[in-house]
Amino acid sequence: MRNVVLYELVSLDGVAEEPGEGNWFIDSDQRLMDNLAEVIARQDTVLLGRRTYEKWAPHWPASTMQPFADFINTTPKILFSSTALHPTWSATTQVTGNAAANVADLKRRAGGDIGIHGSLTLAQALLREHLVDELRLVVSPSLAGGGRRLFDDTGDLQRFSLVSADRSGGCLLLHYRRRDA
Repeated sequence: MRNVVLYELVSLDGVAEEPGEGNWFIDSDQRLMDNLAEVIARQDTVLLGRRTYEKWAPHWPASTMQPFADFINTTPKILFSSTALHPTWSATTQVTGNAAANVADLKRRAGGDIGIHGSLTLAQALLREHLVDELRLVVSPSLAGGGRRLFDDTGDLQRFSLVSADRSGGCLLLHYRRRDA
C-alpha cells in the first residue's frame, strides 16, 4: 500500500496559501532543501489541483531551483480538475472524476509515495476522506494574518504521531504519520 504524503509550507497561524504572495515564509536555510530532497526521493507520483497546476506549469519547466525542478518536471503528475484543460506540462494526466476514489485506487497500486505539494483544495478533500498518510510540514516563524489555511474544513477528528522534528533556520520541519496507517 502506497502512502499519500502532504508537503506544505505553513505559517504559525496555519496559512498555507502561496507563500510568495503573502511574503510570510521566512528564515530557512539549506536544511529546508535537504528535507525537501528526502521527501521527494520517495515519491513517484504527484497530485495537483487546477490552481496549483496553472501556476506551476509555466514556472517549473524553466526553473533551476533544485532539487524540486528536476523532480516536478519529470515525475508523473495527476491533475484533478473538473474544468476541461489540455495539460502541456510533461508527464501530466488530467482526471475529471472523483479525486478521493482515484487516490484510493492509486494507493492500492504498487509504487512509491504519492505526493501532494500545494493544492490546498485537493489536500483538504483528501484529508476529509482520511487518505493522507503523512504530513510533512514546514512551519515558518510568522503569523500570516490572512489567507487560506490548510486545516480548515478537514472533517472529523484524525490523529497523527510525530515521526521527527528538525529545524531549518527559524522554521520547524515536522513529520507526522497517521496513527491508523
